[in-house]
Amino acid sequence: MIRILLNEKIYAERLLEQDTLDRKATFDLRILAKYLYYERNLTPNKIYLELIKIMEEKYTNFSLAKWQPLLLDLSKNATKYNLIEIEYIPITKNELLTIDNVASKPMQRLAFTLLCLAKYRNIINPNNNDWENYEFKEIFKRANIQATKKEQGFMIHDLRNTGLIKMNKLVDNLSVNVCYIDKEASEEVLKIMDFHNLGYEYLVYCGEKFIRCNKCGTLVKQNKQNNRLYCNECQLEKQLEWNRNYMKKARE
Repeated sequence: MIRILLNEKIYAERLLEQDTLDRKATFDLRILAKYLYYERNLTPNKIYLELIKIMEEKYTNFSLAKWQPLLLDLSKNATKYNLIEIEYIPITKNELLTIDNVASKPMQRLAFTLLCLAKYRNIINPNNNDWENYEFKEIFKRANIQATKKEQGFMIHDLRNTGLIKMNKLVDNLSVNVCYIDKEASEEVLKIMDFHNLGYEYLVYCGEKFIRCNKCGTLVKQNKQNNRLYCNECQLEKQLEWNRNYMKKARE
């Protein structure tokens, strides 16, 4: 799934505080290159040298020969896009009233997700005019809707028939124009700060039981015992950490 960050500055600063980088480091390096340009005012050449330094410190078995073309490209293009710093995506009363009138919960989650994506695109590109251009599989994953390609097409078609969205007229272009973005700026009801599970964000608004992982903040369903604290990934990490500490104490 394509990663959508609302605040790249904070993300970059956290990366610099970490001891290691992810093995698939391209995304993180792109953010760091932008950060070094906009926040530290480094030239492309100095960005390149700083990225090498970061990789040497934080990336196991770093090979300059392997990574050099990418590092040069990222350094050169660091000025191409602004560093994104969005506090949150506001969702208004009027927008939610519109979505609440959509036929079913899955369709409502789809409409909510399209709204969030289009508003995000509007902020990072003032000339966006309420469009979103993500692949359907990406949209449905964020909406937490399991559907086949055929079912996805039917749901988009049904939403278009309500007049809430329009499709691009170009052949093979699946961009969606969201027609229910609130232009009157009515009361803000929700502040969306995480784009991983937008469908769940809507279900939280509807009163369903979810929790935010105590470690990473990801939205996950609460269990029947109402004692869940972590997402599956962080729970596993916590368990492995507990096991390591237990074995360490056992050897002492």
